[in-house]
Amino acid sequence: MGPLARLTVLMAALSPSLVLSATPDVIPQIKSITFSGNGCPSNPRWVGTFDDLMITYGDFDAKLPGDKSNLNCQVHIQGSGGSPGWQVALRETWVTGRVWLQPGTKLEYLTTSFFSQNAARTNTKRGDITNDGRSALNDPGAVLYSDLSNGLVWSECFGSDGYTGIFNVNFRSVLSGDGRAEFEAKRHQWRLEWRRC
Repeated sequence: MGPLARLTVLMAALSPSLVLSATPDVIPQIKSITFSGNGCPSNPRWVGTFDDLMITYGDFDAKLPGDKSNLNCQVHIQGSGGSPGWQVALRETWVTGRVWLQPGTKLEYLTTSFFSQNAARTNTKRGDITNDGRSALNDPGAVLYSDLSNGLVWSECFGSDGYTGIFNVNFRSVLSGDGRAEFEAKRHQWRLEWRRC
């Protein structure tokens, strides 16, 4: 293998890490952020920027039994002013909260991302915590992690105004089983991925 071929192989091996670390020169600014869903009836608070956002839930408290065993909160966010010629996608999310499960109960959580401009194209990741033991599971600082890197849903290519489109992230929790259970979501954070288009 000659020097040029070796260089090509090396660049191919390095390219995934280069893509992950790439960010536009100018990150879009949040122009609008709204919330919907039965898990966020009192508007959540948020701090941070478009690519470094933390949402604090006001009233996301799922309980079993009862009619609050299935809750969701969806964020609708619009940004503009970013560098033209880029796309963005949701890569990872973390929801921190309190989990309390009696034996025989389960918490399933789902994170879905999509852009309203192409709402049929979504990416959903599921996770769960099941109590198969003999005593109650009590975790006041549980972290529910979702890795959406397989099947990223990309925004449209930013134009001259750097408009991101309407970016939607839905977090849903479902409690099930025989017994009592509770999940209180407190904070929601995420990490985005960028690429040139």
